[in-house]
Amino acid sequence: MSRLSRTLTAATLAAAAFAALTAQAASVTVTFDANIFNGTPSPGYDQVKISFPKESGSGSESLTVNAGRFQGTASHLVDIEPGRFVDSVSDLWMYCYDLYETIGNGQVVTYTVNFAGVSDRTLDFLGAVNAVRNAGKATLDPYAWLHPATAYEAAAIQLGIWESKYDTGWNIGSGAFSASGLEAGTASALASYFAAIPTAASLDRSYTMVLEARGAQDMITGDPPPDNNVPEPGTLALVLGPVALLALRRRRQRAHSGA
Repeated sequence: MSRLSRTLTAATLAAAAFAALTAQAASVTVTFDANIFNGTPSPGYDQVKISFPKESGSGSESLTVNAGRFQGTASHLVDIEPGRFVDSVSDLWMYCYDLYETIGNGQVVTYTVNFAGVSDRTLDFLGAVNAVRNAGKATLDPYAWLHPATAYEAAAIQLGIWESKYDTGWNIGSGAFSASGLEAGTASALASYFAAIPTAASLDRSYTMVLEARGAQDMITGDPPPDNNVPEPGTLALVLGPVALLALRRRRQRAHSGA
């Protein structure tokens, strides 16, 4: 490679890394439905009692919550295309991914989009949900976890997501995260999902994203991967940053040595 080619390559990588590092994070405004469990068959949720670690890390707290899938509308998209939302921006389906803040019917929240925010344990659980819900189907739905057929399936998926985030095992009755008072349909669905974890393939992270905000519960939802497989800005920075810096360092060394 000629000196000019090496210089251009280094400059191109550096420019790409700088652009990626300075790119504005994707964001979206979510308006939750007036009935936040809209779109899920009646009753829409399962009311259960949960226990989970305190945010301080010392002790635990208990709450009675309605576990289920939320629905809302996405608007004011910044650096993210409408096609990156499963189904449509007017049918945005989500699960809670944060027990330390709250969300309510009709609430409007502006979220930052984190394309890498889902934990490995959550991906394990969602892969198991897909395996169970896609069993026997000719066409597999990578978003089967977002498309529960009943309120009890939706409640089971929400409880399993919390279990994946706040605990280390897969026992809903005990541990750092636990839940009690489940309807029979919720308990049955959750048991089938947990049983599938050892053999099911984990869901690929590219099919998920986390919506993050201060003052409101974070959400987890689906994300159709971009067709061109271009990394998100944050990922691109991680990939190109070290390469570009190394290229620039070598360029300076050659300049000082007269190469």
